[in-house]
Amino acid sequence: MVQYSIIGILFIIALFFMIRKFMPSKNNKQGCSKGCGCSATDVK
Repeated sequence: MVQYSIIGILFIIALFFMIRKFMPSKNNKQGCSKGCGCSATDVK
């Protein structure tokens, strides 16, 4: 039973970090200088 609890806690922590990684940041003050990966570059 203890093993299932530990695995469940680790799974929830991993899920939290994955969701945080793929959700857009709410406090995006740096703009494109942060390197968000979007292709909003100046095209001449």
